[in-house]
Amino acid sequence: MSRPLRVLQYRVHDTSYPRNRRLREHLRAEGCEVTVLTASRGGPRALRLLRDVVRLARGCLRHDVVVLSELRLAHAPYVGVVGRLTRSTVVVDGFVGLHETEVGDWGRVRPGSLRASALRLQDELALRAAHVWLVDTDVRARRAAASRAAVRTRVVALPVGAPDWAVAVPPRGPGETLHLLWYGNYIPLHGLDLVVEALALTVGRRDVHLTLVGDGGTRAATEHAVRERGLDGLCTFLGPVPESELAGLIASADVALGIFGSSEKARSVIANKVWQGLSCGRVVVTAETPALAEIAEAAGPLLVTTAPGSAASLADALCSVDPVAASRAVPDVDRRLAEVVRLGWSRLAVRSPR
Repeated sequence: MSRPLRVLQYRVHDTSYPRNRRLREHLRAEGCEVTVLTASRGGPRALRLLRDVVRLARGCLRHDVVVLSELRLAHAPYVGVVGRLTRSTVVVDGFVGLHETEVGDWGRVRPGSLRASALRLQDELALRAAHVWLVDTDVRARRAAASRAAVRTRVVALPVGAPDWAVAVPPRGPGETLHLLWYGNYIPLHGLDLVVEALALTVGRRDVHLTLVGDGGTRAATEHAVRERGLDGLCTFLGPVPESELAGLIASADVALGIFGSSEKARSVIANKVWQGLSCGRVVVTAETPALAEIAEAAGPLLVTTAPGSAASLADALCSVDPVAASRAVPDVDRRLAEVVRLGWSRLAVRSPR
């Protein structure tokens, strides 16, 4: 009788993060034994890294598969070496690329610079190091599979999906004011500069109020833009909240806002907030991208897309949307989206060792 597959999840930055949590739950549901190895803490950085490499090597000797957690691509080359030396299958979660984040999203590194080239090389080395490469959308999977670095790598798209708390609830009753919700950590991917511009274009056309939840990144710049345009009365800024409070915030809104950034990454992902807002039965307004085709049929009229980079298109969508009618048209949206996720994750076949 074959034994369960033993999986080592390496360099997990946050055990509660939805991505790595869903992966663990899936593997355990498939009968795998999963061990989590978080990064060492305390002491000089080089010593912590050495300690983790030793722990990795020892762990691989006792496991069949090593999974490098998302946001850890810089560690992929040595994970690949250790995995092959110990005859472990190396799985790398390429959920967030180094080049796309530093160059495309944040603009902290100049395109074409030596640093940008180094980041791109790190991404390619991570892809080359993996036996299995995990991404979040079919668009990103096709791009990775077409790379020269993926000649011997199997690429699998695993939808982000929504957590268990995201279930469809009845829409708010019709009211004079359209309540909008945005939440996140204020990264450029979200395109809040365009959101503020669109909000200004709704004045005199429809009464709207936007609640923004989160902190960091571009929050100060967003608050400044709101004041400069005289939109203070239309916006409420709140600090970060625990994940457990998001369901209540979404339920109190008519519309959840997705992402409106112009980067390559923005065009290829389906953000957590999009999955969560839709699964809660709320209209989600977000910029049109090829990746959204994966959920468009399941979401129906609850998914409202706007022309990329167009504040006017976003304003028009906000002024014309009918949240109550859209919600009634897809009362089982949470079930429909869960089925999309189930089918996507079924691609990650789990086989017990002989």
